[in-house]
Amino acid sequence: MSGNEERTFIAIKPDGVQRGLIGEIIKRFEQKGFKLAAMKLIQADEDLLRQHYCDLKDQPFFHRLVRFMSSGPVVAMVWEGFDVIKTGRIMLGETNPTDSKPGTIRGDFCIQVVRNIIHGSDSLESANTEINLWFKPEEICDYTKCQDSWLNG
Repeated sequence: MSGNEERTFIAIKPDGVQRGLIGEIIKRFEQKGFKLAAMKLIQADEDLLRQHYCDLKDQPFFHRLVRFMSSGPVVAMVWEGFDVIKTGRIMLGETNPTDSKPGTIRGDFCIQVVRNIIHGSDSLESANTEINLWFKPEEICDYTKCQDSWLNG
């Protein structure tokens, strides 16, 4: 990664996988100019999900969230690029899809907060924590795309 780039963790939740939205979501990140550095389809177990959502453990919906996230496969990804965390969150839309603008992933494909299709890191700290939780260092590819000079000057 170059000095002005960062990484984020993006996960397509079981409802996004079941609805066949994997390609559409990847397409949006690629078209924006971000680089896919790691990806895997995984049936996340409850231990992994409890760690991932540990900051929500005191919320009344925590157990329902863990149960939902373990109900089917998840596509876990690492994306790289300039301001990818902030831009990725904008691309996702609001957590509550009814507050999401058309053109965002949640604005275009979701109708309720319980099934909001996608997760994205909300800070550099959470991105690093989530990436390290879901991926081993050797699973993250380091390569240069030929379009980088056109996007990043």
